Amino acid sequence: GKTEEMDSMTHQIVTDYQKVRSTYINSQSLASNELPKFARKAVHELPDLNKLDDELDYWKLVDTWQVLCNTIRQAKQTQLQGVINEISVQVAMEAKGPLELPVKRRNLPEHVQKQLEEMEQQASADYVELGMEPILDF
Repeated sequence: GKTEEMDSMTHQIVTDYQKVRSTYINSQSLASNELPKFARKAVHELPDLNKLDDELDYWKLVDTWQVLCNTIRQAKQTQLQGVINEISVQVAMEAKGPLELPVKRRNLPEHVQKQLEEMEQQASADYVELGMEPILDF
């Protein structure tokens, strides 16, 4: 009945959480290297929830999941912005005339603007594929 369905769902939530937690705690993992340096230490303090005894445990897990998802999203956005800035400045430096800072995307050649937009779209699609959207599973 409903109790078995809830137990099954709870078990799956805990299992998924444990997989993600262990992936980010393993310092050799690619996932761990995606985190900003401050978060690499903090991830070791993620609670080790093996079961959800009550509603408080459930909401603690939800809160932890959302913090982890938002941290990963922010790290990915920061990395992408760094690459976009590097490309933008490099292209602007190669252009004739004085370098104008900050570099405005609309002043870059059209093919570079398109390349940057494609990079952003790909990064967005890659993030969605991770399944780390903080609200989708809840």
